[in-house]
This record gives sequence, structure tokens and C-alpha cells, in this order.
Amino acid sequence: MNWIAVKYFPLDQDLSELSGYLRERGLQHRIAEENGQQCLSVMDAEVIPALQEFLDQYLQGQVELHPAATADTQPVGNGPTLLTQAAQVPVVVCLIILSGLGALLIESNLAKSWVHYFTFQDFAGNTYIPLSDSLARGEIWRLLTPAFLHFGIFHVLFNSLWMWDLGRRLEFFLGRWNFLLFFVITAVASNVVQYVWSGSANFGGMSGVVYALLGFIAVRQRLAPHPLVTVPPALIGFMLFWLVLCMTGAVDYFISGSVANAAHVGGLVAGAIYAFATRNRYRR
Repeated sequence: MNWIAVKYFPLDQDLSELSGYLRERGLQHRIAEENGQQCLSVMDAEVIPALQEFLDQYLQGQVELHPAATADTQPVGNGPTLLTQAAQVPVVVCLIILSGLGALLIESNLAKSWVHYFTFQDFAGNTYIPLSDSLARGEIWRLLTPAFLHFGIFHVLFNSLWMWDLGRRLEFFLGRWNFLLFFVITAVASNVVQYVWSGSANFGGMSGVVYALLGFIAVRQRLAPHPLVTVPPALIGFMLFWLVLCMTGAVDYFISGSVANAAHVGGLVAGAIYAFATRNRYRR
């Protein structure tokens, strides 16, 4: 079982009343000695923010532990609502929203007149403008914005679901600003690799960053395991299998266009390197 550390307490502090209170409200938890302290851990990462807020109030004497929930006390075990969860990971939510807007841009009548502002390489009709010319004009955003362009509803849904699952883990683990930095670095890396591989071609999608999340998690689990970035090995195996399957070209027969395989590989490698470079950080 994957226990996630939430709070540490002195060894001499009696936590029996607190543990009973949490147990009555259905919150699965454990209290064990770690490094000379008592460690309160849970298995569900989604309850951590609400639980941490409750524990801070408890330690400050702002709440009393009643044997049963009262009308003005929200049981901790119920966990936060979807809206509350979204508020806890603003970077992930913004990335999903921008991906949705990118998909709408591609599918709408605005695509022909606006989409060229967000592609990696600018174009006019069927003519591609050299990337160096665009960068010389200060259009540095092109290195990043293809990550938001999506080609079809299934494309954006697939990437958004993985971002919601894996991205939330890293935003909790790294913190929102470090996670935003991770996104920028790995998105640019995957886009650059795809451009170098394919040359003048339109591409887009968040899947390069999704594979960067996978690369980070896979390496971090090996170097410095932490429950927040622990996923079943079968999930990593499935994503790697999907990567190889896409590289065979088999998936291209069932979609419009082709899969940006180089972006996947570039993102995977970038995420792995990021995890290795920060292996001594984010120890909780």
C-alpha cells in the first residue's frame, strides 16, 4: 500500500483522540514513527490539502474534536469536491483549458486566419516561413504554443485525462511554480525534437508533456521514491507500449494525420532528465 506522509508530530504528543476523530469520519490513515517523529499518513492524495488545512487549524486550537460531526463541521473523510480539487491545481486546470481552446481554434472557422500565430513554424498558404525569421521578429512563444493545439475531440480528451491524473501528482509534489517551469521546459523540448525530426510540418498536442510526466515519475520512483509520484508499473508499461505502437505507424491508420512520435520521445527523455537533475530536491 502507498502511504503518503501528511504531517509530522513530536513523539510525546498524544494523537489517539485525533486518530479516533479521523477514523469516525471514514478517513483511512495511519500514524507511525519515522525518523524520531510521529508521521500521519493517508492513501488518498486527493484529501491531503483539506486534511492539511484541518490539521493546521487543529494545532492552532481553532477546532475541537467532537465525537461526531456537527452541523457546522465538514467531515474530513468526505474529501474535496471536484471544484475544490481543481482550485488546488491551478496550473493543471489552466493547461487543460488552454488545450481545449487550442482544439476549438483548430476546429473552428478561425483556424485558417489565427492558427498560424500559434504553430511552431509560421506559414502562409502552403509556404512555410523559416523559423529563424519568426524568432528574429520576437515570436519566441512558438517554441511553446504547439502544446496547446489539438486535432480533434479525442486528441484533447486523451491528453487532458492524463494531465489531470499525472499532472496533479506533480503539481502537488513540485509546487505550482516549479510545475509550471517543468511544463515550459518539457513542452519546448518535445516541440523542438518534433520539429528537428519532421522539419516543416504542423504538429501539436500536450502528449509530449504527458510523456515528460511519465519520464519524470518513472525515474523518480527509481532514484528517490515518494508516494505522490508512485504509479502502478502496469501504467508505465502501457504508456511505453502505446509509444512503441504509435512509432510503428499502426495508429496513423485510425486517425486524421499522424502521431507526433518524436515529441513523445523528446518529452519522455526531457522528463527523465529533469527527474535526474532534481533527484536531491523535493524530499518530503
